[in-house]
Amino acid sequence: MSHAAPTTRGTRVSALVFDGATVLTPGIVLGMQPTPRADRQRLQVLVRQHSGQFRTEEYLVHGSQSSTRTHHDYIGTPDAELRDTWNSLALWNLLEIEAGMRGPQGGDAVRLTTAWYEAQAGDIGVLDGFAGEPAERDQGSITFNPRTFRGQTSSGRTVVRASGGPASISTPVSELVKTGATVTLTVLRWGPGGPGRGRDQEHTVTVPVWDWTPGAQS
Repeated sequence: MSHAAPTTRGTRVSALVFDGATVLTPGIVLGMQPTPRADRQRLQVLVRQHSGQFRTEEYLVHGSQSSTRTHHDYIGTPDAELRDTWNSLALWNLLEIEAGMRGPQGGDAVRLTTAWYEAQAGDIGVLDGFAGEPAERDQGSITFNPRTFRGQTSSGRTVVRASGGPASISTPVSELVKTGATVTLTVLRWGPGGPGRGRDQEHTVTVPVWDWTPGAQS
């Protein structure tokens, strides 16, 4: 393995793993572990299999490799095309959630585990807030049967607002449970010319899914 392989915890990388066949997959660096030899360390990388299961791969860095200590011999920085693809599929988000590096964020999907007001178990809602940012004060509003808008603010942040219902007023994100799954949502954004009647456009985003059981922690 190249000595230039990314080793900082949380770094997004591409890794060669065996998953039914030898494939290139997105990974998240968890950190380094020592080996009996001072000039070698094991690089730990979290990957997600096609089945949806997560596993930790190990790669020997610094010095010659040993097949008993590493699964495969490649880890590196993905090219632009792979980065765009894996970002679009929210795969790195899933890895960061599994590794405890990311919690619920604005725009994430929330799935009901039980009937709640006019919503049914399995219904998907949207967490209001700012895309790519944790919920403010660790609480957020969840809207089911949503019509969701995403738009750029003057500061460059992407605000997420959903209308519909039923909706929670202020739900602690500690009540949301990771699922390891994603869902593709249809959302609105302003088209050319900015805000105005008839200028909204539909597009899709793929986001992580969290489970919510209303009242479970009350």
